[in-house]
Amino acid sequence: MSPLAAEPPPRSPDRSATSKLPYVIFQRTPDGPYWVRFSIRGEGQIRRPLETRDPTLAEQLALEAYVESKHRAKSGLRSRARTFSRVAEEFITQLRREAERKERRQFQVDQWRRIVERYFVSFFAERAIDGIIDADIHRYREWRKDYWTIGPGKDVQIIPYMRGGRQIRRPITARMRKPPSPSALRSEFVVLRLLFRFAAQQGYIKTAQVPEIHLTRVPANARPSFEAHEFTRLEQVSLERLTDAKINDHVRRDRAVLHAYCMIAALSGCRPTELKNLNWSDVLGYRECRSMPIDERDVRLRVRGKGKNRVFVPMLAAVSWFDILWNFWLKAAGREPGDDDPVFATPTGKRLGSVKKSLSELLRAAGLLTDHRGARRTAYSFRHFYISQQLIAGVDVFLLAKNAGTSSDMIERFYGQVKLERMAKELRPEWRKQ
Repeated sequence: MSPLAAEPPPRSPDRSATSKLPYVIFQRTPDGPYWVRFSIRGEGQIRRPLETRDPTLAEQLALEAYVESKHRAKSGLRSRARTFSRVAEEFITQLRREAERKERRQFQVDQWRRIVERYFVSFFAERAIDGIIDADIHRYREWRKDYWTIGPGKDVQIIPYMRGGRQIRRPITARMRKPPSPSALRSEFVVLRLLFRFAAQQGYIKTAQVPEIHLTRVPANARPSFEAHEFTRLEQVSLERLTDAKINDHVRRDRAVLHAYCMIAALSGCRPTELKNLNWSDVLGYRECRSMPIDERDVRLRVRGKGKNRVFVPMLAAVSWFDILWNFWLKAAGREPGDDDPVFATPTGKRLGSVKKSLSELLRAAGLLTDHRGARRTAYSFRHFYISQQLIAGVDVFLLAKNAGTSSDMIERFYGQVKLERMAKELRPEWRKQ
């Protein structure tokens, strides 16, 4: 008996039993294309379109579909190969669930989603994920390096993305039109490797089919910081700009806030994001000891950034600069700042955004925009200055790492040269003549 049949009504018996074949070929409409239906242990009933109206060809395609599905099932795979884009969609959904359960940081999920959608899906698209091999990964690597220069991104002018429920349009700058840095490329390939491992966990590919994704080791590179004499110069230039008779009160206030920002950053080691998120309730013990001498103020900072939070001890010299910011708030608002008010605020009481532009002007005025290698200094340079100075002063690496919210390994990798300076006496022993 031919397995061809019209699709039975929902309550009719399965015709596979009468056809003696493990699958049934049917049409959903009298003149429509043929479909095949069969069952796979662990997956239930499978229905697939055969995309033909020719009954002879339909029988051939149905047999091929059934045999292929059974073979994949015996190999431990799903009955039908998943496309890369479908797996990528499921991967992102899984990441979102993990973020909802607080198993993963939301900002990381958002960042990974943009990488997956812009780069991975654009390249692999509808390829069957179990058909992607090592050579495809190599071709992707080269394609990604050229993306913003001669690749698909060369004509892109605006990148839209969501932030706080609002769509933001970010223009592509000339600085962005370059190959990704080794560290950026490494970070993206970490995500790609996680995606393939997810596919293996879901049974879409076997573990042996996960392509080899080499993570190029990024060489340790000293961060752009300040020498002690350079920071002293920056501080002097900043104060001189504050006393400039040609500026108005509004500009003077902005420069004073920037000066306080630089000093607190350099004397606490805070990350820029941590400073931006800082509220007055996070300056622990400040309200109670405002009237006390500086050297008696036992202030701690509670900061949030990079999806983490910590409480740490700043240098005592940082405390007085909080007084400046407190007084600015009093003058502008006519009241003391509340616990939820931002430490770094605009005259209207809103949280201060990026200081990139104003800081660049200050660094340029001091002749310190770049370090001796030509690396551009940023707000992060104050954190590196803090860590360097603490190492030179002999602070234990483990304690410093805990206070700065990093690892001792990171300090060893990126600040090793500073440790050499700290050990200068040990490196100059008295040699004895034999």
